[in-house]
Amino acid sequence: MRDHDIGKVIHYDVRGPSAAPAVVLTHGGGLNGAMFEPQLPALSDEFRVVTWDMPGHGRSAPLEANLDVPTVADQMIAIMDAEGIAQAVAVGHSLGSFVVQHAALRHPERLSALVSIGGMPIDEPMGGLELFAFRAAASLSSLFPADFIFARSAQEKATTDDAQQFFLDSMRDMGKQQFLRMLGGQLDACAIDVTEPPKQPLLITHGEHEMPKSLVEANRRWHAAVPGSRYAEVPDAGHNANMDNPEAFNAVLLAFLRDVTVPDRTTASAT
Repeated sequence: MRDHDIGKVIHYDVRGPSAAPAVVLTHGGGLNGAMFEPQLPALSDEFRVVTWDMPGHGRSAPLEANLDVPTVADQMIAIMDAEGIAQAVAVGHSLGSFVVQHAALRHPERLSALVSIGGMPIDEPMGGLELFAFRAAASLSSLFPADFIFARSAQEKATTDDAQQFFLDSMRDMGKQQFLRMLGGQLDACAIDVTEPPKQPLLITHGEHEMPKSLVEANRRWHAAVPGSRYAEVPDAGHNANMDNPEAFNAVLLAFLRDVTVPDRTTASAT
């Protein structure tokens, strides 16, 4: 496990053979890199796996203002630089999906493929009613006790007891102030004007019980709009699909990674 000072301390972990194709896993809002522990045994024999804590999350430096998604995308690339990773497959959960998509647009040569878990396409503007509801929920969050917000979120986002407890513990560790700054950053990200999606090979996934259903519909439109993209609904899983049903999720992820990774492109040292 390592801490990297890129203006602010960012905590990350690297596992797997140094000469293997690289995969960078970016967690969702309110969580941390440990949400990918169920993937590490399946990935780390074949891939060089990077997990990390976004600012304001886990063991990384706290947010001093709203989380800025493009800046966080650049921080992910800075971790790759620190580890000599020229190119990687980027996997992002929820808010992390926004981050890896922005990274793919800002640094297209650095990411060979993308995986979204319960994310949204960054080039599809959120509908007026949906955006209003999101803003209202964010405003209301500031009025309620932290544990009420965190417990409700955990119940909505995961279907298994372990995943719900992880979600709750992660948000309690984060605290209400950091949570609200993360939430504000999500709202800010929805307002970023993106006219074209990333061009990298894409796997779109979400849980069978993903909420809200508008997210599922957006994922299906996303798949239909991107030629050659893959789409998988993870059974018996909610928003945290990789935690709720790791066996099914890992099978989908590994099949995609094995198809898109080319070792001599992903392991060359960054220049």
